[in-house]
Amino acid sequence: MKIPHLPKLFLPAAVAVGVLAVGVTVLSLGRDASPGSASARAATAPRSTDGTIARAQAAIASDPRNAAALTALASASLDKARTTGDPTWNTRADAAARRAIAVDPRNVGALDALGTLALTRHEFREALGWSRTSLAVASTRVGPLSVRADALIELGRYAAAFETIQRRLDVRPDLPSYSRASYALELKGDRSRAIALMRRAVEAGAPGSEPQVWARVQLGLLRLGSGDTAGAEHEMRAARATRPTDARAAAGLARVLAAQGRLAGAVPLYEQAITTLPLPEYPVALAEIHQALGQPEAARNDISLARAMQRLLVANGSNVDLDVSLINADLAPTSNADVVRARRARADRPGIIGDQVLGWVLTRAGRCVEADRVATRSLRLGTRDALLFFHAGMAAACAGDRESARTRLSAALALNPAFSVRWAPVARHELRRLS
Repeated sequence: MKIPHLPKLFLPAAVAVGVLAVGVTVLSLGRDASPGSASARAATAPRSTDGTIARAQAAIASDPRNAAALTALASASLDKARTTGDPTWNTRADAAARRAIAVDPRNVGALDALGTLALTRHEFREALGWSRTSLAVASTRVGPLSVRADALIELGRYAAAFETIQRRLDVRPDLPSYSRASYALELKGDRSRAIALMRRAVEAGAPGSEPQVWARVQLGLLRLGSGDTAGAEHEMRAARATRPTDARAAAGLARVLAAQGRLAGAVPLYEQAITTLPLPEYPVALAEIHQALGQPEAARNDISLARAMQRLLVANGSNVDLDVSLINADLAPTSNADVVRARRARADRPGIIGDQVLGWVLTRAGRCVEADRVATRSLRLGTRDALLFFHAGMAAACAGDRESARTRLSAALALNPAFSVRWAPVARHELRRLS
């Protein structure tokens, strides 16, 4: 696809519109399985991931030092983990990629696999290290740029992240580039251009492919985040029509229906998503719906399932401290141990999401002054996200800053009046109290 004018992320908004004519977390800003190296490979990979694995294993059995086969096994195992939600495949990918590196330290495919794996496990400094090594071997490849950009975003190094995203976009304007650029603009508070760029990502995807459906779901979430539930539903249903068994499309439509108050209709969609792709964020979302429907026992079972999924992730090398901290803070006032975990999680992930979660944990723990300071920092990019505003508003209310609390809670509800089944009513109640 020829694109005569590439979108520049840092043009003034008025100029950029003319040129364009563009995160296991449960946070609304989170990007579910970003189409990085693994998803980009999925569009061009052999039809059968299982077949690739079988062929690679046969080649390795004949020659245990076959670096190409080890790399193929690592890549296919990552795809298997992504499509099944089974983190044990990540452990197998790790072993295969490290064996390939031991044979050939300059094997860029194995280096990129390890970088992608580190991102999946939320080990962002490690991912950044692998991207640097890969770029040192082959500086013109886009694979390590994807890993580098994602790692820098999560580490809160936004200027370098946006530069890397722009570099990838200039080199290869494809679905992974457009989706990352969209997220960068969303973080900067430019939702209209973020939506336009995610639409480009959809158009750049192979028709009917998993990456294209992923991008359409993200487009739906962007629309939902702006309060456009009708537009969001349209995108989710289009994704479902393309791939009826896709878990992310099912969960996306469930989230839209819940925002519309159609809670009973959301339940079977989340159940389908959980069965197809057991990610912790799905039972967490379902728990909110069950609670709202007056089914507390079902909600407790959902949370128990989410925690079991998280334990499996930890057993296979993932860092879930931030997700655990958020769930604990949502469920009840937090303990000192919860605060310690959240501080550790924010140190590992010192971007605005880390600030958001730590601020919320501190708010729920009654440590109001520090909560407000951290939550205010989460707003530093100008991000316009309703849950972000809600958490910051509650922190300000906790600290006694009524004016900031009113401003932030009002912004949350103005942006998306149905941003959360559970917390949107709390935001309205708190705003009335403050007024």
